[in-house]
Amino acid sequence: MDEIPVEQLPTVFQLIRARGFRVLSWNPADRLLPGRVKNPGHVRRFYQKMGHYSFRLFLRELLEHRDDIRKETVTRYCSVRTAEKYLALLLEMGILDRDGNHFRLAVEHVTNFGETLEWYIAEVFRNEFGSDAIYRVALSETQVGGDFDVLASWAGRLVFLEVKSSPPRAVEAPHVRLFLSRVWELLPEVAIFLEDTQLRMMDKIVPLFEEELRRLYGRLGQEEYPVVRLQDELFHVNHCLYIVNSKRGLVHNLRTVLRDYLRNQQQLMGMP
Repeated sequence: MDEIPVEQLPTVFQLIRARGFRVLSWNPADRLLPGRVKNPGHVRRFYQKMGHYSFRLFLRELLEHRDDIRKETVTRYCSVRTAEKYLALLLEMGILDRDGNHFRLAVEHVTNFGETLEWYIAEVFRNEFGSDAIYRVALSETQVGGDFDVLASWAGRLVFLEVKSSPPRAVEAPHVRLFLSRVWELLPEVAIFLEDTQLRMMDKIVPLFEEELRRLYGRLGQEEYPVVRLQDELFHVNHCLYIVNSKRGLVHNLRTVLRDYLRNQQQLMGMP
């Protein structure tokens, strides 16, 4: 990427370069459920299905039973009839192979649902918000290890999303600490901690953030960086860092917090 003039880079790359970082790798397809799907219509249909929470739960369960996929083993979150429809769809797309009543993944290297969910969120920014977006991004010169789940150029701002496909019980203080460290290093205008669950954020996730901010800043953390409910299970810290779940829909919730950011920026400029 160094040989390409900055003005010719996609916008999200420009915003990253403006912060002193270079993109080393991004958008790996080998561990995506639709990674080997060649039919554009099938990819679009998979993207549309990913908008349904029940389908995402089904895919998680499918991956848990990857060595023994039968309709009876993937019905914890849906009916047998729905499971049959989902299995037939994935078979048609080439994501599954069939042997009698058993199915197996045709994509060998997919071990978890995380990267597929990151891909979906990047696609949401492209399709719903008209934004450049990349997922599973490795940057140069960073002091914090690991990849950035999703980076997007939205309305001229850099948006960073940490995407959690595991349930809230699997999220612990080090995960929140790492997210905050990445925020402070990258300096995006908008940072979103997205937990793909319909469970309450106040039960565990919000207290983890409050505890970590208190650990870092003491009483100042509570006064200067309070975690405030925006609406339902959406929370913000100073209208630029957001905690989001998937109740009412991921697209709906992302649109809500992005509009909140813009509304707050308008007020900061003294506009009604």
